[in-house]
Amino acid sequence: MLLINGSPRANGNTSELVKRFLDNVGNKATVEEIRIFEKDIAGCKNCGSCQKNVLKDHCTIKDDMSGLYPKFLSSDIVVIASPIYMWQLTPCTLAFLNRLHCLCRSEDFSYNEMEGKRMALLITLGAEEEVADYAANGLRDFCEFFKIDYKGDLRIPFAKKERIASGEYDEKVKGFAKKILG
Repeated sequence: MLLINGSPRANGNTSELVKRFLDNVGNKATVEEIRIFEKDIAGCKNCGSCQKNVLKDHCTIKDDMSGLYPKFLSSDIVVIASPIYMWQLTPCTLAFLNRLHCLCRSEDFSYNEMEGKRMALLITLGAEEEVADYAANGLRDFCEFFKIDYKGDLRIPFAKKERIASGEYDEKVKGFAKKILG
């Protein structure tokens, strides 16, 4: 399992939720967590090179995303963790997702390295759950388009690190981990 943590804070609400999630996954899966806020990942430039040819390095942009493609490709489950900022996932999370487009030729789907993968979303937000609808629906649509099995999202509204750390949400987190691994 690959866990993409898009939070800018290593010790914030989302990172605490990730810890609780990983505790609930336990030894049921090998997990590699990558904090992408610390990476240099540019957004897609829509140059079209990846849509014309399957590129050896997947993308013409040379940045830290180059090292993430093999990790993504070797993982059957990818969990995205992000706080919600302005009704959306963090910019680094969106850049990561945008750059995955090179793994599929969407004109005819003759090449699609994403098909069959499972993806889920862990969300923290400072408002009610509905504020995450735009971001969650966007990822669900992304998964549907690229033929990824979207396993859903877990939302922690009005997130506070102390409440997450106390175990208040552990039953929800445990159920979500089971759903993803099942």
